[in-house]
Amino acid sequence: MSNFMPEDKELLQGVLHKIILYRVTRNINNELVSRKIKHYQLSEATGRIGNWFNRTFNNLEDMRVSTLIKLISAVSKIHSDQNRDNPLLITSIIDNEIMEIASVLLDLNDVEIEDLLSPDSGITEFIINLKFYVDSLESNDDISPKESDVYDRIFNLIKKEEL
Repeated sequence: MSNFMPEDKELLQGVLHKIILYRVTRNINNELVSRKIKHYQLSEATGRIGNWFNRTFNNLEDMRVSTLIKLISAVSKIHSDQNRDNPLLITSIIDNEIMEIASVLLDLNDVEIEDLLSPDSGITEFIINLKFYVDSLESNDDISPKESDVYDRIFNLIKKEEL
């Protein structure tokens, strides 16, 4: 008998999607901090009204690809205006961890959670390592109780099987 409900796969996909948004916005913020660029400066440089990036950062808003490209260009422009030679690389925003999360999201289109968690999948440690992000999303109310529950059940199942 399965430990999972039919909607759990979609809920887990929602969790992974939110973790990607969390990671992307935090990576962007880290780049801004290292370049001493304020959120409002980035918002203005991308042609956005008010404190757009701060809202995107705080609310985990899913920005468009074109907006992300403008954002990268704006950071590079602001930074070059300050006579610094340190271009913003896409890999500093979309890193290997984000790519791994996206890969698991894609896998969930084709397999069930149980298959993903099989001992030979090598994915259990990956799921365990997401706990930090899930806890952060929970503390900011960026994750629904159902999404939190499905992650917790998966996490606890993995931990139980490790015993």
